[in-house]
Amino acid sequence: MPLQLINGRQLAEQIKDNIAENIYNLGGPRPNLAIILVGQRPDSQLYVKLKQQEAKKVGIDTHFYSCPANISQAELLEIIRFLNKDPLIDGILLQLPLPQHLNTDEAVNAIHPDKDVDGFTAENLNRLQNNQPQAIIPPVFGVVLKLIAEQKLDLTGQLAVILGNSTIFGDHLAQLIKQQGAEVAIYHRLDKKAQASLNQAKLIISALGRPLAVKIKQPQENYLIIDIGITKKASKVYGDVDLKSINPLINGWATPVPGGVGPLTIAMALNNTFLLYQQHHE
Repeated sequence: MPLQLINGRQLAEQIKDNIAENIYNLGGPRPNLAIILVGQRPDSQLYVKLKQQEAKKVGIDTHFYSCPANISQAELLEIIRFLNKDPLIDGILLQLPLPQHLNTDEAVNAIHPDKDVDGFTAENLNRLQNNQPQAIIPPVFGVVLKLIAEQKLDLTGQLAVILGNSTIFGDHLAQLIKQQGAEVAIYHRLDKKAQASLNQAKLIISALGRPLAVKIKQPQENYLIIDIGITKKASKVYGDVDLKSINPLINGWATPVPGGVGPLTIAMALNNTFLLYQQHHE
């Protein structure tokens, strides 16, 4: 079969059903997730609303902290420290991006690693790199691993290409993929070398945020494309990858935008909240 689109919504429902069953079987206190939103960006407001809705469906209680766009760094850090100390809260989720006057790295790293739902504190990433059992896999990394497993993709000796602007994102994701036996190439822009690698790769992950900029005419047989670079333009949502550019006769899988990585990322964040709850109640 030629290119097949992966139904991210369907996979996400399976993950959430499993979380809901586990929470139902607890027979006791439910997991609690604190969500912090700074400002009133429409896209961030939408993402937070979705996270709250999906959390409620699986049995996770949410606590919403809406902060003004002009909040100071000190005030934001004070909220995070308060939540770190609150024994009721199992996970903290800081909705990004933050307004430009705030230091995002400092705010993210203020979250206690034992409550780090997004898994991007330096301490948690260090735990992940050292395969420590209490490490939390960042939701988007969890999505990648889930899709590889679902498609039964054998990466032993195969090339995986990561396109992305963030060194931290690319380097840590590459570490996880290398553990599956793949060779990994990371590119921060679409130059000739990157383009040549795309046609040799069994796995392609794009997080550039450049609508339809990635064109892969002749991918490897049974390839997997994971499109993370979601961009909204004129009320329409686009991914990085132009799926129409791909030779339709070559077998492979790809995540569509919308309906691919987005729903799965929320499901993985909720799963992380449940994992943190379990760690706190061992």
